[in-house]
Amino acid sequence: MESFYDRLMPQLGLSGKRYCLVEGDGWTDVTADQRYTAVEYFEEPIPGRAGRFIGLIEDSSMQPVRTRIAFAAASTAVVLQWARRLGELGACNVELSAEMDVYPAVFFEDPAGTKLELCARLPAR
Repeated sequence: MESFYDRLMPQLGLSGKRYCLVEGDGWTDVTADQRYTAVEYFEEPIPGRAGRFIGLIEDSSMQPVRTRIAFAAASTAVVLQWARRLGELGACNVELSAEMDVYPAVFFEDPAGTKLELCARLPAR
């Protein structure tokens, strides 16, 4: 699972990676050669604003649900480029939005069945 996100996240601008041991409510930074239960992918710091990141805690008992995590795409053209590449990254069930002119998005799942999406929001009409 982690290898899928190792390929996907840098292409979404989250090129940094840190390893964490999560116990209860506490997150402790560790190194890759230590035991870890979570990874955090993050963008390099940009002065004057909070950085984007996503933290993932792997749970072997997780069952996929209908919840979907969406990431922003710059344009419809970018969504279409992603749709062609996602399978190469290991994404499953890649499918374009049925209404690309209204909601330009590509829907897909990670290898564990977590539902994801890349969407280019159009300006309000």
